[in-house]
Amino acid sequence: MDTQLIHLNDFCTSYEIEITFITELYNYDIIELKRVDDHQFIPLEELPKVEKMVRLHQDLNINIEGLEAVHQLLERNSAMQEELRLLKQKLNRLDAI
Repeated sequence: MDTQLIHLNDFCTSYEIEITFITELYNYDIIELKRVDDHQFIPLEELPKVEKMVRLHQDLNINIEGLEAVHQLLERNSAMQEELRLLKQKLNRLDAI
């Protein structure tokens, strides 16, 4: 299955942000970018994360280091939620026995 891509220039124009901001998010491993030929693209599945980081930056004036911390906390929270889900499934199986 082909990954759908959003051209970086189009995204930045639409959101009225600098390309350097998005490349900083990439450099801090907050988001993924794809390079095709000499153009950079945002994979469609990354769009919610990119939009969230843009809103945090624009609305709350959070700098890139703060966004990195927020990203790490969100990732940790997601991992903990997945672990909790798996433990609940395991517990439900044990209760059924």
